[in-house]
Amino acid sequence: MMRVKKYSLKWRLVVSIATAFILIWAVAFVWLYVNLERKMTEALDERLSASAHMVARLLSQIPVTQLSDYATPVVSELNQQNLIACEVSLFSSDLVIDHNIVARTRGAPAGLAKQAAGFSTWTEHGVTWRSYSLKREPLQVVAAEKVILREQLLIEILQSILWPLILTLIFCLGLVQWIIKKQFQPIEQTTQFLKRHKDQLQRGSDSIHQLQSTNVPLELHSFIEHLSDLVSRLQQSLENEKNFSAFAAHELRSPLTAIKVHVQLSQMIATQTDVPASLTESLSEAADSIVRYQRLLEQLLLLSQTEHHDQLQNSQNNTAVELDLSLKHIMLTLADTYTDIEQRVDVNWASLKRMYLPEQALRMVLLNLIENSLKHAQSSQPIQIYQQQHQLIIADFGVGLSLEELQLAKQRFWRKSAQNHGYGLGLALADSLLERNGYQLHLEANQPQGLKAVIALKPNP
Repeated sequence: MMRVKKYSLKWRLVVSIATAFILIWAVAFVWLYVNLERKMTEALDERLSASAHMVARLLSQIPVTQLSDYATPVVSELNQQNLIACEVSLFSSDLVIDHNIVARTRGAPAGLAKQAAGFSTWTEHGVTWRSYSLKREPLQVVAAEKVILREQLLIEILQSILWPLILTLIFCLGLVQWIIKKQFQPIEQTTQFLKRHKDQLQRGSDSIHQLQSTNVPLELHSFIEHLSDLVSRLQQSLENEKNFSAFAAHELRSPLTAIKVHVQLSQMIATQTDVPASLTESLSEAADSIVRYQRLLEQLLLLSQTEHHDQLQNSQNNTAVELDLSLKHIMLTLADTYTDIEQRVDVNWASLKRMYLPEQALRMVLLNLIENSLKHAQSSQPIQIYQQQHQLIIADFGVGLSLEELQLAKQRFWRKSAQNHGYGLGLALADSLLERNGYQLHLEANQPQGLKAVIALKPNP
């Protein structure tokens, strides 16, 4: 059996749009990050360059011989925590004069004077610096900044951008989900309509035509039209099948009865005359076969009458039937065929209560379920029959059915194998009778092995 993979089209659409949004915004964020980092680096480098030029202009107005007296107060104004570090030194012929530093901010790295002209990035004592060196003989001005400060500034800017971006993304996803939910409402309403009118559809009502006149999207019109046509054709096919079964069963009753009379007459003549034993056995087998076919016709007629019933009966409107009395009657009926039925069936009589079913329907259900277990269980352990929490349970410990066979067991004319006795109508008839009277039949695996048939009231819709 092919497995159907179920999924929600609405949620798949939401997830697809959300994934697309996230990917697009992630690419945009990466592009923003790269561009912002480049622009910020350029802006901060320009600040370093401007700082170095500003200090150079200020100190160029002071004579070189007086720089040691006046430069320190001027440059010390830049001594603020986590800002630009600056160092001013004297040089000649592109060589830094050792130990001739004119001014320097506190906390500045020791290697500033050694940096080449222009921008450079270097590390000292585990701290990465970005510096700009300006040389205007006889002055060398070096402005430097910690790279970690730039990174922190970049993170703060990105956070200020990222949080609104995330909140906007969440809002957009919620808006998309709401819009999709609103647009999918006609489909959900169509599904709920089909669920509510499921029983009417099974009986061939005009519910599909009512659905065509409701407000549905254009994309669903073709689907509903084809569904209406399919339901009508399927209903007509089922009606033809039911009518054929009922007509064939009815027409075969009279010829089968006539054949039964002739076989019984032949048996009477055979007992009064000297005939071979093989002929007597053949007549007995023919009589048994006629009985089986008569039961088959009776089941076909009853199944046909049940399926042609116009409305479901409510179990509360049925007369309460004592379950133990009906079961005793069935045990006596089966005793003609199964002489050892007392040993093969274990009934918990004390647990049996009442069931709200027509007595004839209840007896037919019990007869089919018990006989089904007697025929197919193939076990030495007795069949157990008991009532538990308003559920009637018939359990055997035989070969049981697989999961796939459990799904097919209640179909008409289905048999586990061609070698099995029976015609595949017992479970179908029992299920149909129970459905028409407010009950349902569950078939499940018995533990540790075997088959369990559970009759329970249908839940309220």
